[in-house]
Amino acid sequence: MQARLKNPVMLIPGALQALLALDKSTEAADVPYVTRKLVHLRASQINGCSVCVDM
Repeated sequence: MQARLKNPVMLIPGALQALLALDKSTEAADVPYVTRKLVHLRASQINGCSVCVDM
C-alpha cells in the first residue's frame, strides 16, 4: 500500500494536537465508539496508512 500523503503529524506543527482534539470532541458528542473506529479505519485506508489500518 502506498501512502497518499505523508504523515501530517511530522510535517505540520500542531497537527497531533488537532487530531487528538477531534477525537475528544467526537467522544464528547457521544459518537459511538464503533462508529469512531470505523471512520478511523476508512480514513486510514483512503490515505494508504497501513500502520493505522493495523491499529
